[in-house]
Amino acid sequence: MHTYKTTFGLLAVVLAAAMVQAAAPTINCKTDGDDLIVTYTGTLYQSSDAVNWTEVASASSPYQVKMGNKKLFFCAKGESKNFTISLSDTVDLNMIWIEPGTFIMGSPEDELGRYDNEVQHEVTLTKGYWLGKYEVTQAQYKAVMGKNPSYFRLGDDWPVDMVSWDDAMDFCAKLTTIEKEVGRVPEGYGYTLPTEAQWEYACRAGTTTALNSGKDLSSVNKCSEMDEVGWYGYNSDDMSQRVGQKQPNAWGLYDMHGNLWEWCLDWYDWNYPTSAVVDPMGPDTGVKHIIRGGSLDTSANVCRSAYRVIPLQDKGNLGGFRVALAPVPPSKDMTIPLSETVDLDMIWIKSGTFMMGSPEDELGRDAEKEIQHQVTLTKAYWLGKYEVTQAQYEAIMGTNPSKFKGADLPVEMVSWSDAKEFCKKLTEIEKEAGRLPEGYEYTLPTEAQWEYACRAGTTTAFNNGTNIPSADQRSSEPCPNLDEVGWYKYNSNKTTHPAGQKQPNAWGLYDMHGNVSEWCLDVYWSTYPSTPVTDPTGADSGSYMVVRGGLWAGSASGCRSASRSSCMFYDQLNSIGFRVALAPVK
Repeated sequence: MHTYKTTFGLLAVVLAAAMVQAAAPTINCKTDGDDLIVTYTGTLYQSSDAVNWTEVASASSPYQVKMGNKKLFFCAKGESKNFTISLSDTVDLNMIWIEPGTFIMGSPEDELGRYDNEVQHEVTLTKGYWLGKYEVTQAQYKAVMGKNPSYFRLGDDWPVDMVSWDDAMDFCAKLTTIEKEVGRVPEGYGYTLPTEAQWEYACRAGTTTALNSGKDLSSVNKCSEMDEVGWYGYNSDDMSQRVGQKQPNAWGLYDMHGNLWEWCLDWYDWNYPTSAVVDPMGPDTGVKHIIRGGSLDTSANVCRSAYRVIPLQDKGNLGGFRVALAPVPPSKDMTIPLSETVDLDMIWIKSGTFMMGSPEDELGRDAEKEIQHQVTLTKAYWLGKYEVTQAQYEAIMGTNPSKFKGADLPVEMVSWSDAKEFCKKLTEIEKEAGRLPEGYEYTLPTEAQWEYACRAGTTTAFNNGTNIPSADQRSSEPCPNLDEVGWYKYNSNKTTHPAGQKQPNAWGLYDMHGNVSEWCLDVYWSTYPSTPVTDPTGADSGSYMVVRGGLWAGSASGCRSASRSSCMFYDQLNSIGFRVALAPVK
């Protein structure tokens, strides 16, 4: 079955044909004197009777034709790239293909219910992507994550709620892993949340009106136009509703207006650009991520295609999400040349929230030093892929103080002050070379940045997702789980080892456990706060600095992600080195 969009020129008719539920080929026309200009995606067909069609084999968009004295019909057709994957024996996930294109993002100044943060600007999305036909349901979430956190009416076909941005991203990451294992993920793509631009482009499906039905609002509160396409404060009975009951948009997407808010990938920024942009992804850092689409308790104007806001809380019963299968953004990791033969590899660490410290049942924990508390890092940063090696240190400082000699061995016998001086010189060199990102400097990671990067999303003792299995393995026996990721007293042969020989963590960082301990930026404080904190930097003053990661002569307990120690800022030991960070200037 096909749907048709008809536009009449002076003596021409343009039709857009697409499969129901498919991402429709687009077609538009305009006249320029005696010429008809047809802009389209897909394959262009021409007809004189709108029944018998012939492909315009040589056509490319925009296609220009002289208008004669008879009607012409043009039709854009395309094969559906939509697909369905099986999440379990009874649960499927339907994905709709979204063609790349250009649209006007934001709202016109005369749109009823408009807000000032919706400045119109041209956006071009250069790569196509898939978007979930529906908001992720409770059955789909449970099939992937093994649980259902929802607060509202429970049901397989109801959208999952009570999910944070991190929860939604965890779902996407796990789904990517599952689908890669069975070979169903296209090269260069991954499951993720849609960017704000991808969300609005797909929501609009070619419309420029307040709603994707092609209609504007007759009222900012209750209106019949909203009733057609979504569940909101005047028809939802204050409950989420089964997905797919309202009218879909032209590309086959349901519930883009109302029902539950939908997380987007981007950090929120009040200010849109005023000029044309290509493949925008929002700011690099922020405090909150964007939610879109309105929800079951909002007024009609909040459900508009252009409405954008941040949530009042990270996890609530009005928040859900829609999964995208989109091109994986290019890596922000980078390699810095320190000399003709020596490089420094830096891994991009996104901002985020995590639980710092150790749970009460973790074997080997120090209860007084490792109180669990929530930490939010609002700014992204880079961290060295490896501990700074002797070759790297010598390339910048001109000396090698290490006891255990070797170009690829981690540098040791460096004080906290020595490590800071290395960072200072490196900042000066890179600034002079024009490679230093604006607002950033080379420094030591804060203790929170270090543990966040070490864990790479894990909550276990080690960043390979494992714990210390028995009391004896804390110190008096070898710990095979630690053997996978770090050098310590039972496998180091009483020496350091070349960087990068053990298994890296999920973010590509090596030797976060063992080998040499690593200086952090913070002055040591013996007791953590018990309440959530943002961008912590340690104690205000003191001579003892934080040391993290354990060491080649240490126990398994001392190498845990949460284990913490301290040394005087001037101490130089053969068990302490450092890892450099490229972080926002404080």
